[in-house]
Amino acid sequence: MDAEQVILSRGLPKTGQEIEYRAGDDGAYQAGWWQGLKIADNKTRFIAKRINYNDVVIDLATGLMWPASGNKCACNEGLPLNWEDAITYALDLTFAGFTDWRLPNIIELLSIIDFSLANPAIKDPPFKNTQSLHYWSSSTYKGIITKAWTCNFLLGITATTLKTESKLLRCVRDGV
Repeated sequence: MDAEQVILSRGLPKTGQEIEYRAGDDGAYQAGWWQGLKIADNKTRFIAKRINYNDVVIDLATGLMWPASGNKCACNEGLPLNWEDAITYALDLTFAGFTDWRLPNIIELLSIIDFSLANPAIKDPPFKNTQSLHYWSSSTYKGIITKAWTCNFLLGITATTLKTESKLLRCVRDGV
């Protein structure tokens, strides 16, 4: 299965659809989140927490944990790095008592974008100090392997960038 076909459905609201129109369809789940729904028991997707004196955000839709602030140590103090150094930085990171941080893939990075916002295209709170610039993903561009996918948080758009360029990073970890 190609990454473009993966749909994160953990915790997404049910649509009420019970008929399967096409084998494997996921019409029983509604794309997006609880925004605007009044009958849902749990309308909160992002949970802000403080762990070991560090602020993190837990995404209930994906099960990922993110650093809350874009200018703290889990984001290289808000300073840009080239792609290889960004990957190394994330893998070597100890933050909020965890050592399993990594650079997110492009789909994970796009999952925290709020397309109803701009400059930056991410909710603040819980995500603080996010610059409206390009952030690295771990995803290499298939067409030119010297490039990787980045996400611009000004408008929430993607681009491919030479891995030798310096961009910002926001680390992530699994298993929440």
